[in-house]
Amino acid sequence: MPSLREAQKQLTRDTIVERALELFTEKGYAATTIDEIAASAGTTRVTFYAYYPARADLMRDFMARVNAVLERADGPDSASTAADLVAVVRDGKLAGILAWLESRAVLWPVFRPYLDVLDEAAAVDPEVRAMVEGWHEEVISDMVRGMQLAGRFAAETHHIRGTLAFTQLDYVATLWTRRKLEPNREHALEVLADSWYHLLCDEG
Repeated sequence: MPSLREAQKQLTRDTIVERALELFTEKGYAATTIDEIAASAGTTRVTFYAYYPARADLMRDFMARVNAVLERADGPDSASTAADLVAVVRDGKLAGILAWLESRAVLWPVFRPYLDVLDEAAAVDPEVRAMVEGWHEEVISDMVRGMQLAGRFAAETHHIRGTLAFTQLDYVATLWTRRKLEPNREHALEVLADSWYHLLCDEG
């Protein structure tokens, strides 16, 4: 059981993150000041810096929360990995891919706002850009691992296949959450699953 002090510290951390997410979403990453985040969280600049010495540290917490929602755990040779994504690519069934995509789409409202802020921060902060690009590579590497385990496709095509699949997913999720165009999610996921199947599973 965490101590009362540890619980209070986690509550302060959570409050800072929640208020920061709201302000970044409303005003933009670059236009939001540390003082505004601290005031909104009911704390001080000094307290903010005690938890997050730099903006990049706050972004690291954002990324950790994305991984927690997606159940991405520490990997053997990468910072995070999703064993279920590796398995669904390895198994190579269209129904399995669609079910995995649907399970992630349900979570878009929870974790996509964090990724949207991270993408915005990456445009102005090289440290955050490296973090985000590294995370993209971790997701792609799960797809590559699935193809490797299945002995599917020429090895030299694995990374580009994974990159294209990831980019498609990211684009559809961005349309859904950030731009508010709200394509029919059921139809979008069916088309995406079909594309993933041909990219990652079907050697035809």
